[in-house]
Amino acid sequence: MKKGLLLVLLISVIAIATVVFVKTNSEAGISDNPSLIVQQSHKVVPNFTFEMAQKETFTNKNLLNHWTLFFIGYTYCPDVCPTTLADLDRVYPELSKPPYNNIQVVFVSVDPNRDKANNLAEYVNYFNANFIGTTSTHDQLFPFAQDLGLVYSIVEAGDSDDEYYFVDHSASLVLVNPDGEHQATFKAVRNEQGIAHVDMDLMVEDIHKMIQPRDK
Repeated sequence: MKKGLLLVLLISVIAIATVVFVKTNSEAGISDNPSLIVQQSHKVVPNFTFEMAQKETFTNKNLLNHWTLFFIGYTYCPDVCPTTLADLDRVYPELSKPPYNNIQVVFVSVDPNRDKANNLAEYVNYFNANFIGTTSTHDQLFPFAQDLGLVYSIVEAGDSDDEYYFVDHSASLVLVNPDGEHQATFKAVRNEQGIAHVDMDLMVEDIHKMIQPRDK
């Protein structure tokens, strides 16, 4: 990677409002969570093939018959990623309790230069053995993130041996339903420590409310 290479995805609020039809949480009758955006169009996630440990792959087929919670980031992240994964681990027993046990948490690394599949698995499993870690090339990661309304940019990436650079990325979480459709987004807000995060307890309540009508 050339020094100073800047990879940026820019998604404006206007573009999202124009292309993706959404309902506010109150309109959808789900909750009063201001961070929740329910997708009205339920757009199918475009085809992708990501890498996992042991040369396995994670594709659209892995989304079927599961509720999937996506989060993008990178293992060298100093704050948002470890905080979010730790928070997800804390609420995971409640999130995935019966009858909601068909939900999977997937961490997608947007830093494939440093995050290889096997190391990525070790990273996410440190937080929770049930979490899935996956990555791919930027050719796949860019459109995947963009389609879900997420952004990332690699800032001041050096040579291939230079491991000291940062990746700016969305801290929001995206929920995909068992039909492989974008169901909802949980927007991150900054906490008292200045770290962008999602209110996990409210998120769990909202996810359970969205699952119930579909499973009846």
